[in-house]
Amino acid sequence: MSSPKYFQQFPNIQYALNANKAGKPTRIAIKDYFNLLVVRDDIFREETLYNPYIVQNGERPDEISYKAYGDEQFYWVILQINSVVDYYNQWPLKENELEAFILKKYDGFEGAGEVHHYETREVKDLEGNLLLPRGLTVDEDFIFYYPAGADLNATLSESKPISITNRDYERKINIEKSQIYILDKKYIWNYSREVSTYGNNLEPLDSFVDISDVNPRY
Repeated sequence: MSSPKYFQQFPNIQYALNANKAGKPTRIAIKDYFNLLVVRDDIFREETLYNPYIVQNGERPDEISYKAYGDEQFYWVILQINSVVDYYNQWPLKENELEAFILKKYDGFEGAGEVHHYETREVKDLEGNLLLPRGLTVDEDFIFYYPAGADLNATLSESKPISITNRDYERKINIEKSQIYILDKKYIWNYSREVSTYGNNLEPLDSFVDISDVNPRY
């Protein structure tokens, strides 16, 4: 991934690691990453600002940035727009990584194939009216009985749920992670400029070491 230019907009914190017996702290400079920005809900609802995007297998934010904006440096915009603060847990895994994750989490192929939960099937009448949405989590013995007089195929009278395995469940979560939004190209420089202005107006901070850390109790 490209260098983190996003964090260059923000000041450093003089972070206190520890202190000597006289109480003088040892500090290191770190970026003030506590000032993470989020996009206001009312702006996000403006559909003209954003385009839906499906992350391809193994595709990284900087690759999407280059594809969308011709510059990989705007990967942080993609992460920020989608509220991704933990890349390793919130970004979709590659196919081989996902399979390895599933096998490790569920102790092999047998565990991966066990039932995680049950979900409803979609049920519609012959006119296309939705009677029961699919994907609702239900008990194993759940049965949906078609309403009396519903315009349905006479050979059908009920609908039982389908089993979702642990592998199915994890793959569904990964697919959901791959469904993101990207900022329209014509707004990218204005957005970047606003973030830069915000970051440059922040005051540098210091952190402190508590006296209890200097003089441990015996």
